[in-house]
Amino acid sequence: MKKLFGALALILAAMMFIISPAQAGGDGNEALEATTKSLTIEIASGDLENLKENKYKLCFAKKVGNNDYNVVWQSSDEYLVNNKFSWTPQYQIFGSNTFEDNVTVQVSTNAVGIGLGEQITPDKEGVSGKPSTGEPNNSITMHNEYGSIHPGVNQLSTINGTQKSTPIYVAQKPVVKGDTELTPIDKILVWFEQDIETSTMFSESRSNSTEVDLTSSDSATRKYEDQQWIIP
Repeated sequence: MKKLFGALALILAAMMFIISPAQAGGDGNEALEATTKSLTIEIASGDLENLKENKYKLCFAKKVGNNDYNVVWQSSDEYLVNNKFSWTPQYQIFGSNTFEDNVTVQVSTNAVGIGLGEQITPDKEGVSGKPSTGEPNNSITMHNEYGSIHPGVNQLSTINGTQKSTPIYVAQKPVVKGDTELTPIDKILVWFEQDIETSTMFSESRSNSTEVDLTSSDSATRKYEDQQWIIP
C-alpha cells in the first residue's frame, strides 16, 4: 500500500511539473499575442527609390471613436520593400494643456497605463492614480475632477522590430469636469509625407492616404505602386 501511495505521489508531482506558466497564472503575454493586429506595407521598388530620394516618411494614424485622425502614431524613414506594423491593446491615458496643428503632443499630466473597460480619475491637482473598473468595456474613461483639459491616449506599436508607446489621439477641444469616453478602433490611416515626426498633431486630411479596417480581422496587406495604394 505504501508503494502504491508513493507511485501516486510521483505521478501527481509530474503532472504539476508539466503545467505551463500560463496555465498556472502567467504574465498575460499569450493573451496579448492573441490580440495583436498587424499591417504589412509593400512598396514597389521604383516607388521606394523615389520616396527615399525625396525624404518621405511612412506614416500611420489610428481611429478613436467617431473623431477624425489627428495624431501621427508612427512616422518612419527606415522602411523597405516589405514592412510590418503591428500593435497590441496596451494603452496609457494622459491630459494635455493644448491641441495645436503641426506641433508635437505635449503630455501635461502623468500618463497612466490602462486597459479597455477601465477608468482613471485626475484629481483637482491633475494627478491620476491607478485605474479602476469602468464602463463600457470597449472604451477608456477619464473621470475628470480637475477641470479643462485635452484627454489623450498612447498605444504600444511595433514597426520593423522597433517598439514604442506613442500618442494615437488628443482631443482637439478641451473637456470640462465629468466623464469622457475614448474608444480606440482598429482602423489605420497610412500615407507618405515629408518633414513630419511621430506624435505630430494635425487637423487636415492627409494627401494620398489609405484607410485599412482591421476591426473584424487580425491582419492585412497594402501595396504602394505607381504612386497609388492597392490590395495585392
